[in-house]
Amino acid sequence: MSPAKGRRILVVAPHPDDEAFGCGGTIVDHARAGDEVRAIFLTSGEAGGHGSPSDDTASRRESEARTAARILGIGKIEFWRLPDGRLKAGEELIARLRAEIRRWRPTRVYVTHLREQHPDHRAAARAVERALGGIARPPAVWRYEVWTPIARIGALVDISDHIDAKLDALRAHASQCAVLRFDDSALGLARYRGEMHSWPGGPYAEAFEVRQA
Repeated sequence: MSPAKGRRILVVAPHPDDEAFGCGGTIVDHARAGDEVRAIFLTSGEAGGHGSPSDDTASRRESEARTAARILGIGKIEFWRLPDGRLKAGEELIARLRAEIRRWRPTRVYVTHLREQHPDHRAAARAVERALGGIARPPAVWRYEVWTPIARIGALVDISDHIDAKLDALRAHASQCAVLRFDDSALGLARYRGEMHSWPGGPYAEAFEVRQA
């Protein structure tokens, strides 16, 4: 399954690097198909400094996210700078997401799935879900996997042509790959999805849960 042309794509990422890990190949597919892609980073990942001061970590991770966005073809990014590790699907975040979706009217939203291990990832998924409750014609939502594999797959995207760009974008998040080899992990997951679930298809794929519009 490949994205159609000319759509508006909104990627909601709890932290910098989630976008590249969870749906980086699909983002490239959208961008190369001519879709307009934007991303919102709910936190700046300041808690992921592994001993570095949070302000320095946030600045570095935002810079890494900008580099990764250029590699993936994301046209515009925003940093909402909510607290890393304490993200809540509260009314303020829900209202802000709802306003953004109403204003820009994306065709599809990508966000982490509801059963992710990381609490920030679950909060992001809940916030998007609740934000759609006040929208008459909500966009489709494709939920991606990072820490926790999706159990019931609703869609697969063959990213074989984009796997190198996905890995380059992940490696742009150098502060994280220096501690945890997210690039190797993402490659293994994409290979597993391609081999086990994307038949007939290429060797690499990304999996999603789907909430239809």
